[in-house]
Amino acid sequence: MNELARIEKVVLLQSADLFAFCKAEEVLRVAGIAHERRFGEGQAIYGANEPATALYCVVQGEVRIERPGTPPRLVGPLTTFGVAEILSGRLRSGRAVAAMDILTLAIDADDFFDLLAHNIEIVKALFRRVLQEAEEGSAR
Repeated sequence: MNELARIEKVVLLQSADLFAFCKAEEVLRVAGIAHERRFGEGQAIYGANEPATALYCVVQGEVRIERPGTPPRLVGPLTTFGVAEILSGRLRSGRAVAAMDILTLAIDADDFFDLLAHNIEIVKALFRRVLQEAEEGSAR
């Protein structure tokens, strides 16, 4: 399979939950630091208590997120995962495992923070998304 073109990355990321409030120009910057990572069925993407070195956006397939004390949940295309530990600086609270062969866009934590340090509009958009999730969570 050929590597995704940058414009394809922009379209995918613009539709992803985490970047819902970003403008096209901001998503273009994010796409510039995103790289493809493929995982085979059953392959661990990350494990519990590991340092959070990247966040991921599912392009194709499904990922099983496993956290102690909660039922596993499946996340599919255009869903980001591994974000909370990146933003908080904590170790991974659980595992992420490919439920099938998958394609993700990975964004390394250092590159992400470097991008945020120079793009306040992306920071504002991410805050809007995080607050929206918090409001939706408290409404349940």
